[in-house]
Amino acid sequence: MTSLSADQLRLLQRRLDAAGVGATPAPIPRRPAGETRSPASHAQERLFFFEKMNPGSALYVVAGALRMRGELDLAVLRDTVRLLVGRHEALRTGLEIDADGGVVQVVHPQETVEVELPVRGVTEAELWHEARLACARPFDLAGPSLLRAVLFQVGPAEWYLVLCVHHIVVDGWSLGILLEEFAVVYGALCGGGRPELRPLPIRYADFASWHRDRVSGDALAGQIEYWRGQLAGVRPFELPPDGVPGRPFAGGDVPLTVPADLVDGMRRLGEAEGATLYMVLATAWAVVLSRWADRADVVWGTAIAARTRTELEGLVGFFVNTLALRVDVRAPLTFRELLGRVRKTCLDAYAHQELPFDQLVKAIRPDRDTTGRTPIVRHLLVLHNTPPARAQLPGISTEVLPVHTGTAKFELEIELSPAADGGLTGFAEFAADVLTESSARRLLVSLVEVLRAGIADADCPVWRLPLAAAEELDPARAHLLDRSLAEVPVGVVGQLFVSGSEAGQGFAGNPARTAECFVPDPSGSGTRLYATGIRARRNASGALEFLAPPAEPRQVVAERVEPQPDKVSARTEVERVITRIWSELLEAEDVGVHDDFFDLGGHSLLAVRILHRIHAACHVELDLVDFFEAGTVANVAGLVEKATPAKPARSIPKLDRARFRADEDRSDHGAH
Repeated sequence: MTSLSADQLRLLQRRLDAAGVGATPAPIPRRPAGETRSPASHAQERLFFFEKMNPGSALYVVAGALRMRGELDLAVLRDTVRLLVGRHEALRTGLEIDADGGVVQVVHPQETVEVELPVRGVTEAELWHEARLACARPFDLAGPSLLRAVLFQVGPAEWYLVLCVHHIVVDGWSLGILLEEFAVVYGALCGGGRPELRPLPIRYADFASWHRDRVSGDALAGQIEYWRGQLAGVRPFELPPDGVPGRPFAGGDVPLTVPADLVDGMRRLGEAEGATLYMVLATAWAVVLSRWADRADVVWGTAIAARTRTELEGLVGFFVNTLALRVDVRAPLTFRELLGRVRKTCLDAYAHQELPFDQLVKAIRPDRDTTGRTPIVRHLLVLHNTPPARAQLPGISTEVLPVHTGTAKFELEIELSPAADGGLTGFAEFAADVLTESSARRLLVSLVEVLRAGIADADCPVWRLPLAAAEELDPARAHLLDRSLAEVPVGVVGQLFVSGSEAGQGFAGNPARTAECFVPDPSGSGTRLYATGIRARRNASGALEFLAPPAEPRQVVAERVEPQPDKVSARTEVERVITRIWSELLEAEDVGVHDDFFDLGGHSLLAVRILHRIHAACHVELDLVDFFEAGTVANVAGLVEKATPAKPARSIPKLDRARFRADEDRSDHGAH
């Protein structure tokens, strides 16, 4: 994760102590010995209520597999698992509601927890399907154990130990602890000795109570104030969907590798700019998100270990916290300048990391998220700072492998770790109702391409960084271009430009408008392209998909709310209705009845949405060309008042694109 490793934390603390910076913090107090019921942590509460609303979901099952090749002692293996469950209270903890309605942890005595380790013979082809089924089985949060272990045998000397644990009692760091201790215990028991493990100074229940006190009241008022300012006006960041609606939280996964030479370049750039490897990676990620969604205000999340105290280093439990990172990716920023912006955002977030994510959500109070996904953060980028843990077992070769449960907590989650060759390796997990596997793969290709280009020329404007190799682009008479007028690859949102006879000759008697909307063909053909204002993208088959326009970035909105002294307010009921519709869909306040639709940021696709709203509110149907020629609230209100009331509102039929283009050509040579 993006926080320091345990060794780095210890070194930092020693240096701070030696320099006299700060005092050694008071130890985390222990709760009464023998206590079995105690308050849940804030993070546990959040997952507990999610499970109650989504019973049977495997969304928060943390899983991994240990492949073992060699002569395995099954009796010792079972004893090893039992010893670890006895050592770590979290592995025999359940959660329930107490009489006062609070969520409490209940630690079950070791003798009451039955640890099962069934052995199942499977073929190589069946293995991962069976592993996924084992992890998809619901957990009873009351316990007594939220751990499930299954041993799959593929051949005479090939085994896969699959461990499934509910996230409410472990995090990724915890799995690393268990793997290291598994190797120590198994090795000692195989040799007939007793394992030597470092005593645990506190329990997870001690941490949960201490942390609740630490974040209650005014203790974190400064952190709350920071996050309110940082996330003011935040809207959910969404990638244009092309997935297939299905069961909630269904997901898939694709592998991701960042080559060693590219990682070397990332490090060199980071060192030159005082930035970490994660910050360089996140800069490219911000560019990709912004370009794919055609939105400057970008928000994503990262996970931090949140183990800021030495007492917590060897403890199994749920400590991880989510940080929301928000940057403005606006032209003409260069990659280097954006890296500086990302660096500051990350450092500020790390300095305010103690506020639990659920407390942040309560403080920000974002709009209700109808997708059911995490509010504020829908995309996660995590870079673990150490290679995946390894287990050295006597006479057995091992390899740690991920187990994907077929679910996705985020629209897209990327997790990377250092690879043995100096590169980065990991995977991306995607929501199947938002992205297809092919679009997820293209996103990852774009991430690598932007990294390469940004490192090769850090002073290149971010809007000129390529999202795909040149051979993947497909110029045509209908062009999808980004803000630098470069062709965008499949799946990426761009503005629709048309060439040839479709572009027309310009706006009659309006050379300024012509210069604004007609641009030279970037291919150098000498022709001009007409900017339609329509956002679209190409799907995998090459067909165009038309998209709703994005809301304006917060800075632009702020400029528009300034009152204009010469505006004329609505004078009739019809003008008031239309003004309200324009204000909502254009996200512009103080719309005057004589303001031009296109000057306010309107375009063809938005006009269709406005006509639909007028039809629903006023029960009249207006022609798109008439709307373009009218151009203002006052003129459109006049059309409404003259129109014959239509039948009750109905859905808009599918547009005939050929007619639509013809209508636009007529209006393009008119008064709009």
